[in-house]
Amino acid sequence: MKKVLFFIFIITSVNSLYAQSIPKILELGDEQFENNRFLEAIPYYEKVYAVNKRNYYAGYQLAICYEQTLQFEKAEQTFKTISEAPEHEYQTKSIYKYATLNKRNSHFDLADSIYLELAKMPNVEPSLLELANQQREGCLLAKREQEQNRNFKTELIKKLNSNFHDYGATENPANGNIVFATSRNLSGEQYKGSQFSGLLPDMMMYEMKGNGNYSNISGRQKFNKLNTKWSEGSGVFNAQGDKFYYTSCENDQGNAGCKIKFSQLKDDKWSNPMVLNDFINEANSENKHPSLSVSGDTLFFSSDRPGGHGGSDIWMSLRGDEGETWLPAINMGKVINTPENEITPYYSSPHGSLIFSSNGHVGYGGYDIYGAKGNSFFSPDLFNIGFPFNSTWDDTYFFIGDSIGYLSSNKENKEVLDLYKYSVPDEKLFLSLLFAGELMVDGQIMSKYRDAGSIDLVTFRAEDYEGYALFQPVVVKKKDLRKLFNSSAVEGGTIASNLESARVERSAKTKSRVEAIAETKPVELKSYESADDVERLYFDYSDFILREPSKVALKNLYERLQGQSYTRVNLLAYSDYLGSDQVNVDLSQKRGNTAKEYLISLGMPSEKIEVLARGELRSDQERDHWFRRVMDRRVELHVDSPQQLELSIAKNIILRKPLSLDEIAQKLNLDPEKVYQWNGSNSEVLTPGTSVRLYIPNNQKLDSKYFITEDNIWDVF
Repeated sequence: MKKVLFFIFIITSVNSLYAQSIPKILELGDEQFENNRFLEAIPYYEKVYAVNKRNYYAGYQLAICYEQTLQFEKAEQTFKTISEAPEHEYQTKSIYKYATLNKRNSHFDLADSIYLELAKMPNVEPSLLELANQQREGCLLAKREQEQNRNFKTELIKKLNSNFHDYGATENPANGNIVFATSRNLSGEQYKGSQFSGLLPDMMMYEMKGNGNYSNISGRQKFNKLNTKWSEGSGVFNAQGDKFYYTSCENDQGNAGCKIKFSQLKDDKWSNPMVLNDFINEANSENKHPSLSVSGDTLFFSSDRPGGHGGSDIWMSLRGDEGETWLPAINMGKVINTPENEITPYYSSPHGSLIFSSNGHVGYGGYDIYGAKGNSFFSPDLFNIGFPFNSTWDDTYFFIGDSIGYLSSNKENKEVLDLYKYSVPDEKLFLSLLFAGELMVDGQIMSKYRDAGSIDLVTFRAEDYEGYALFQPVVVKKKDLRKLFNSSAVEGGTIASNLESARVERSAKTKSRVEAIAETKPVELKSYESADDVERLYFDYSDFILREPSKVALKNLYERLQGQSYTRVNLLAYSDYLGSDQVNVDLSQKRGNTAKEYLISLGMPSEKIEVLARGELRSDQERDHWFRRVMDRRVELHVDSPQQLELSIAKNIILRKPLSLDEIAQKLNLDPEKVYQWNGSNSEVLTPGTSVRLYIPNNQKLDSKYFITEDNIWDVF
């Protein structure tokens, strides 16, 4: 009997010890996962999930790793298993992923039915429901487009592709040489890949011969010296062909912390690369895929930095007054960017449009290529450019050279990216046909943000008006971006005339489709916080002193984070547009530093706080008002965490008329003591332009005679 009890004791002890080690194993897996080292993360998640199939977090993370490393069959089976388990936190997300992988395999009807069942579930998150409805729209779009012949052709570049990843082709406009990234084994030393099997990618340069062959000239002008043991790829030349901007992931993290570098051709040799400044390569962010305007003064790129709309977003930056200095990057807005990923931008100067890849818009599956065109990139018309450029797999790295265009896709091999080419006799005509062709009408994406107040880049930063402003503003003349944009399509012909009627038809189709989708939505939806819904601290004009409500907000954040796992608090600091670029950057830095110092005084470790000075927020200056600029003078509190955090976020309102906190509480039927608690004790009458923190529902309507928010400001003026 004693032996039996001893044996039970030993088994219980071993199980207890192993149970205690599981959090440590998951922590090690999460560390690899956060650094995009998905292959290295897999063994940790596999070990936990093999022992406990009810550890749905480990299973879900494992499936994501399989998906990221192109092990799609394993990913699909794991998502399926998790989705069939009894109700749990990761069930709806697993169902969505399972449907999406079926869509990738062109099982459109099956995927559509799974999305439909997901939409009927009572506990589905509204954001996930929106994505599912987009994917259903994509299933219909893919089935419809597959049946049409649009007379466009793409073909594999067999003489450049290998059995490894080959992607991101770009062309030097000065000589037609082609540069692309590859994970094949080259002569230099390369580390093993941390995301895919094989080696980390390096760049190669090829010369196109007249007989249709290609010659490897990577050693010419010492171009291959730009490669390191780490990852390089996805670049762009300037119009003169003597500067090259590219992605480099050279650091001790392996494939994480990617930055954009540039090299210059000097004395017939490519110089040692230099890293672009911090406004392009923001700390603790992935910064990739540079694209340059033909004038060379605007850089587009993708980044997952805080303050975006989720995942990687497309950003843009203007060149400064000296050399390779760049101004604070601007997010391209809610029409182009989604809560998912937007990557590999290509800016077409002849057509005045932005081409990019996304897995967050209505598409066929995986990453699709989209085009944004209009008077403003912040409220453009958005198009899925369709077959044969897009497939149900990943289609990325769109680029147009002198007479040939390039893109990358894994639609043929399914496991590795290959290079494709297509003929482009004239870039403006080609893209106009691609966007506005009669058969392309159904590819237009109707964004829910399309009619929102937006930044018009035609007048963006021009400031050629006389606007009323409070607090003695100083208006400085800045760069005029009008030369960058051309809102016209093809003049004359049938395209322009067909487009308007086609849009009307498309609008009717979209309306009926939206009504059909609405029928699948649950009757009640839980409220949720969007990626943009974060706590904000407001400042007085040209000032960086914390107001009392801001101190309360920072204290609440600090107290909420106690006992929760978080990686970093990012303080995104902004100014309004008044004043010079450098003054505004310096001012936003001081605002961020003030908030950081206050958090440190509360006890938060300094190394867990990052100040990201963004300078001008660049609100819509055509619809400028001093209330709008009050909202621009702010610091946003963004928290990075491997897991979902429980944070209470107050809604900030701006007073339009003098009111005390007691009067505010009375008008909104709130407890005065709580209003004082949320804002600090203040019995004085607050002046117009003062911000007040309130915990009220996001959809609560406020009387615009007294209160201004981000939602109603343009309803007032």
